[in-house]
Amino acid sequence: MIQPGITGIILAGGESRRMGTLKPLIHYKGKPLINWIFDAFLPICSDIIIIANSGDYSALAASVYPDNYPGNGPAAGIEAGLSHCQTDLALISSCDTPNLSTGFFKHLLQNHNGFDISIAAHDGINEPLIGIYSRSVHPIFRDAILSDDPHPPRIIRQCKWQEISINSGLNFYRPNLFLNLNTPLDLKR
Repeated sequence: MIQPGITGIILAGGESRRMGTLKPLIHYKGKPLINWIFDAFLPICSDIIIIANSGDYSALAASVYPDNYPGNGPAAGIEAGLSHCQTDLALISSCDTPNLSTGFFKHLLQNHNGFDISIAAHDGINEPLIGIYSRSVHPIFRDAILSDDPHPPRIIRQCKWQEISINSGLNFYRPNLFLNLNTPLDLKR
């Protein structure tokens, strides 16, 4: 069920230094890594944006934009995505977390409850690059980058935010739900 007011933003602009090659396009279980998040977003997002500074994503039905402020890490990806977002809310995910599902993202949406930002949390860890962001926080991210403080956790704390707990009692849960692939060794495991 597509949500008319939701944009999916996939963060794919990292330098892939630890992977040694362009991470979003590496094949994982038969398809490019970025496709796992794209496919999870597709049933619920009315628009999908990819933030990438290199790579060819023309095979995906998405708009592709570079960082507006290159060299500022994930905060720049979030800022760029929100600057191009045409809906009030955006689902945001890094491209290197292939086990996140449509059911997972629906759970975030159902529990957002009007916060500026809702991020996933599990096992005492919160995931600032996986959550729901209101387009209204765009100026806060832009100002933090321009103030040379591009650290998503600190920026998030300036907003009305919450953690949404993800645990084994949820029907979409699996032990490796938050698998993050950053190195060739991660892919081999």
